[in-house]
Amino acid sequence: MNSPFLVTAQWLEQHVNDENLVVIDVRMAPVGQVPKKDMLAEFERGHIPGAVYFDIDEVADKNTALPHMLPTAEEFSIAAGKLGISEKHTLVFYDEGNQFSAPRGWWTFRNFGVHNVYVLDEGLHGWVARGNQLATGAAHPKPATFNARFNADAVVNMHQVEQAINAKIQILDARAAPRFYAQAPEPRPGLHRGHIPGSINIPYGDLLENGRFKSLAALKQTFLDKGVDVTAPTIVSCGSGVTAAVLAFGLQSLAAQQVKLYDGAWSEWGLLSGNQPIAQD
Repeated sequence: MNSPFLVTAQWLEQHVNDENLVVIDVRMAPVGQVPKKDMLAEFERGHIPGAVYFDIDEVADKNTALPHMLPTAEEFSIAAGKLGISEKHTLVFYDEGNQFSAPRGWWTFRNFGVHNVYVLDEGLHGWVARGNQLATGAAHPKPATFNARFNADAVVNMHQVEQAINAKIQILDARAAPRFYAQAPEPRPGLHRGHIPGSINIPYGDLLENGRFKSLAALKQTFLDKGVDVTAPTIVSCGSGVTAAVLAFGLQSLAAQQVKLYDGAWSEWGLLSGNQPIAQD
């Protein structure tokens, strides 16, 4: 059995024209890529018919230097409404097919009040692999009204992470192992190497198999093998809050009820110096 939050390309073929369905492209350029790929241009070169492009980098808090932090509910409502999205729609998110950013779209819209939110299994790659055509050009959605209701319990800040460390609450880090263990440089300049003290490394790719999310049984075993109690309070983190949502997706697919995401992630924690703890082993 697979996650209840996944839909297949075959399912989408049958429902892509449903009146209440919005397909959302949330592809992101890899961090540190120079020059940075223009993802809106990529969308216009080819996307699932009827899809709109949601820019995770742009629909964000502009009052911080941290990347793609969540905006206010008001700002989010305006951005989503311009894309023709309301909180009453059924939403399907996709990325290239590596599940790098689609779960962040899923997590974001769920926590701004949408109930029916899904991720496309195998993403754009899976859609094309079945012989489906792509549309080109810009999207022209009919504006909608989005009434955001933000779930503040879904997010934690740095102070709350510090409290969690003292309370021995489990913290999971979705970054690749070399970054977690300070064996590789961070792709963003100015950050220390290492990890949040006491955190557990579960690279987000460990939840996937050939680009697809593992079965529920295999997901559960992956977490168990790392010593994670899926029923216990959990904070998920990563480099900048994107792939942390992959861990949240996996945990909530297993009906975990106490999952919070550290949106500042290593982009914030890795700036710490002096007498602040920076674990490196």
